[in-house]
Amino acid sequence: MCPAHPLATDGARAQDPAGAVGHTGRVATAGRFPSGRPAGRVRAVPPSTDAGAAEVRPPGGSGGTEALRGLVVLHRRLSALATAHDAGPAAVVRLLTDELGAVAGVVGPGPEHAVLAAGAPGIDEGRAAAVLRAEVAGARGARVLAAADRGGRALRVPGTGTWVRVVVPVVVGGETAGFLLAEEDPARRERPAALDGDDVLLLAAEHAATIVGVLLGRERVLAVAAGTIRDDLLSGLLLGRARSAAEAAQWAEHVGFAAGVPHRVLVVVPRTGEPEVADPAGTRPPLPAEARDRLARLVPGVLAVVRDREVVALVPASADPVAVGTATAAALARGRGADWPVTVALGREVDDVAGLTRSYEQARRTLEAARRLGREGRLLRFDDLGVHRLLLQVPDPEDARAFAREVLGRLADDSSERTVELVRTLARYFREDGSPQRTAKALSVHPNTVGYRLRRAEELSGLSLDHYQDRLAAQVALEILGWME
Repeated sequence: MCPAHPLATDGARAQDPAGAVGHTGRVATAGRFPSGRPAGRVRAVPPSTDAGAAEVRPPGGSGGTEALRGLVVLHRRLSALATAHDAGPAAVVRLLTDELGAVAGVVGPGPEHAVLAAGAPGIDEGRAAAVLRAEVAGARGARVLAAADRGGRALRVPGTGTWVRVVVPVVVGGETAGFLLAEEDPARRERPAALDGDDVLLLAAEHAATIVGVLLGRERVLAVAAGTIRDDLLSGLLLGRARSAAEAAQWAEHVGFAAGVPHRVLVVVPRTGEPEVADPAGTRPPLPAEARDRLARLVPGVLAVVRDREVVALVPASADPVAVGTATAAALARGRGADWPVTVALGREVDDVAGLTRSYEQARRTLEAARRLGREGRLLRFDDLGVHRLLLQVPDPEDARAFAREVLGRLADDSSERTVELVRTLARYFREDGSPQRTAKALSVHPNTVGYRLRRAEELSGLSLDHYQDRLAAQVALEILGWME
């Protein structure tokens, strides 16, 4: 007695009145052979490692014609699944199981090899999937799948005992999207004459794998189409393109935005001059695409869209948008250098559909401020812009810098170490609300030293720190030149 397969069963076979064992599948009753004829018994085929698809070698005589006709019928039924509205890999597996009495299944690509469908005669799908999962998870199963993937064609290999397994790569768009597996015991195999032949399982499995590829390809196309629609609607919400509040609410519901839940619009954009594709070998995706992937890992289900060179995401406040933006930029920096290759900007928190456009515009204004002020490669929040929100209204950034140099005079023109020390002290003095004591503590110097430096700063700039307008102009000038960070 040969070892039995874990899913071996006689549940799919029935005995006819003449005592012959016949198959109950539809091909067996397709009217392709004389009625009343007992189903033929297929000859046992020793296990083989032949990876090619050998020609069908049915028994001689009229039985050979019947086997060819049966295989044609089976192929047609498999092909019909490619255009069926609700068909998937499970329908293909079910057909192989019903018609051939084989153990069959479809698994995804490695390394996980998730079970997409599984079946065996008389066995529920859950148990069949568990057995298939265990088999492909083993070292031998993994090696067979890898060999089929490398060869790009069907493999026929020994299974348990006298069982024979067929493994066929499922190809979608030139890539291996999974594998179809079918298994039977040739020594105990019993099929109708309409499916007689040593290589029927191999040929049927190859065609079945093609159909599974068509079905998976269709699912991918539908998923891409759905993703494109979702991205378009999300972009429309961010840009305020809905014709009414009701239409905007419909768009938000479709993309999955939860009104009433606080969110911040987060924008990630490559720094000026940073190439989007930093890896010519192609092992890493372009920066925007990689940023979107990183955001999806950090915040599962996050709503994000790639728009030109930027990635825009709606990050729930509960997920800590600042931490999410920081982690995204840090991950993108790995392998690209010590500095962040991107700038991250955050709009204000909003909890309604109408606020999304406003928060997105704030994030974009924050990015513009970072570019003008030379603060790219970091995370900035709109709330932190302060007076720069007004300075952004100046059309030409050079006009703002010219104003700053005019206000600060020689303090802005002289780049010597002593002058830079004076500017740094003046900026700290403003940040400490005009307190010489706190300024001295922050700079680790004596308060008298702070007083001396402030007087020298007044002399070089022509400013009087006792005058309100001079203090205001000096602070704005230092903000423009980035000394107030």
